[in-house]
Amino acid sequence: MVCRYPFHGEIVLAQVIEPKRDAGVCSLRRVIVCCGTYVPAAESSPKLPIRFGIFEVDLEARELRKHGIKVKLQQQPFEVLLLLLQSPGQVVTRDTLQKRIWSTDTFVDFDRGLNKAINRIREALGDLAGTPRFVETMPRLGYRFIAPIGVSHHQPSPTQRLVRSSLLPPANTTFMPNHFALSPDGTRLAFVAADPDGGQGLWVRDLSAAGAQRLNGADGARLPFWSPDNRRIGFFAGGKLNTIEIAGGAMRILCDAPFGRGGAWHPSDVIVFVAGGAVGPLSAVGASGGTPVPVTPMPGPQSSQLHCWPVFLPGADRFLYFVNRTSPEDLLCNGIHTGALGSNESRLISSEIDGNVGFACGHLLFVNGGALKAQPFDPDRLQLTGQPVAIAPHELEIWEKAWFHSGFSVSESGILVFQSFHDFAPELVWTDPSGHEQGRIRQRGFRSPTISPDGRFVVVCSDELHDGRWRICIHDLERGVTTRLTDGGDDWHPSWSPDGKRILYDSTEGHTSCTYETAADGSVRPQLLLERGSVIAHQSADGAIAFMRLDHGRPMLSVYTPQDGRTISMGPGAEPQFSPGGKWLAFAEPGGSGIVVRPFPGPGPRIQISNGPAAQARWSRDGTQLFYIAPDKKLMAVHFNAETGRVGAPRPLFQTRIIGTSLSGFQYDVAPDGRFLINSLPSDASPLTLLTGWTAALKR
Repeated sequence: MVCRYPFHGEIVLAQVIEPKRDAGVCSLRRVIVCCGTYVPAAESSPKLPIRFGIFEVDLEARELRKHGIKVKLQQQPFEVLLLLLQSPGQVVTRDTLQKRIWSTDTFVDFDRGLNKAINRIREALGDLAGTPRFVETMPRLGYRFIAPIGVSHHQPSPTQRLVRSSLLPPANTTFMPNHFALSPDGTRLAFVAADPDGGQGLWVRDLSAAGAQRLNGADGARLPFWSPDNRRIGFFAGGKLNTIEIAGGAMRILCDAPFGRGGAWHPSDVIVFVAGGAVGPLSAVGASGGTPVPVTPMPGPQSSQLHCWPVFLPGADRFLYFVNRTSPEDLLCNGIHTGALGSNESRLISSEIDGNVGFACGHLLFVNGGALKAQPFDPDRLQLTGQPVAIAPHELEIWEKAWFHSGFSVSESGILVFQSFHDFAPELVWTDPSGHEQGRIRQRGFRSPTISPDGRFVVVCSDELHDGRWRICIHDLERGVTTRLTDGGDDWHPSWSPDGKRILYDSTEGHTSCTYETAADGSVRPQLLLERGSVIAHQSADGAIAFMRLDHGRPMLSVYTPQDGRTISMGPGAEPQFSPGGKWLAFAEPGGSGIVVRPFPGPGPRIQISNGPAAQARWSRDGTQLFYIAPDKKLMAVHFNAETGRVGAPRPLFQTRIIGTSLSGFQYDVAPDGRFLINSLPSDASPLTLLTGWTAALKR
């Protein structure tokens, strides 16, 4: 069987899939494999539904639907609505309506009948005559439909099957995980791709055509999101919230946004986003710029709670967002909440969802237990109904624990794009100091690699079961065998004790992180070391433990000395690393200062290591060099004299493909022989996955 449409052009793999419902999972069985670029399958559906806002008119079924659900509308009002939709933006006169809909041999009061039909239409659409959004009255003339309309190319029919295709990045680039978004109408994909030299560009691809366009002036872009009119893109770059038109034009800087945890664009040209640092409420700002105004409840004065990943519900002022890192003093609990423009009231939707969500076709989409799931959601009552169904089982995960974000995007029309774990799973790559690859660890998907003092083992965190929970594992570099050490909550950021006998790691239960210690050989049960909020701990030769906590969203360093039970505050900082002798403490300073070193326990001067922002400082095993990752993902090196504290000039070693760069934990380490083990994105052109027809599968 040959598939001649809906594919053409460049090489893109696709499968037509027959769904099978079993225990809440859509089982996908391959039927067809073909090549091409995804385009709407217009030939198979000659009467395509008409979309406007959250509504659509199915011409074949002769139905008005809201969020995919049928809205009751009698025949005559439906015919009037169809006639208005045939001439959007134009006046349809009363004479035309009478001639086309009211036959000449019907004895009725036309004026009364037309007024009644218009009222029924407005009731169905939630429209008001005084402030119309859809149907406008033209006194003594007629009516006109004033909302933008489009053709719902991808509206699933009862006989439609799942179609899964793969979208490749432009030549000589790779997709940046998590940094992509579908336009509301589902016709375009905005994405960030990395060049071989480490630069990041913002691209737009028309899904009905081959190739993609790079937008000038948007270098360094992150986390793109679309305007409701499908013409502009918002994104984060350089610590700012920015917008750009896809047709061309200069980038516009709106305001500060140092961390960038998602944005949502309302039809009134208001953008909701994270304006502050790593903590605080969501804020709103006009698309022309200005001063951000909080739109969600303010966390407590000592809270580290963060509101992020906003998504507007179509045709409404309401938006969904994720709340994380709740403390007892906060009003809101962890989970998905709803807010609204013009009000800072919030309502809990679900405490079972940990991360970003999407909404389309009457369903809330989210990742849970390593699967992308869809669950019916009533946007009017703001309630989840029914049971979630996995539409992409064992394929997605939270990319970075600090983000609580998974890589998927869904359009209002139901087109779905996601990054499969199997395509984007990072790999541990051995590299010499000149950048030449010297081998790889066979297993993929590890995080936070740290090599043992003797160089024989590497401790990692792993989601080997693909159930959304991370565990600490030790990998034997000689035998190639991986042993699981923990099996409790979400366990992250492991590090070795200087003698190589113990492992320190973070464990999160209920969104509160604590630091534990366990035997490297698994002979002793984990023991609690540090309570509440401690992350990324590192131990010195004399047993002192440096760790980070968030103080109202600002990363702060402390050192705990087990000998006397004291905790010493070291000021702002993250990712601490003691020198091999324990005399110096290297760390990343927040706010763009980069890598610095301080004598421990002090006193002494603060020594600047990097020239500007940087992360992930690591010491050479002899303590004579410091390494770190620059914003462009280059591995940098600096000579360091441990006796005098004198430092050399930073010098680049080589370009990496390391995952994460900004305070995301350590994703590389230095072996005793001087080689680097780097957690790297795949070197090949890993695709994004495009899925259509998933809503039809849910109904079977």
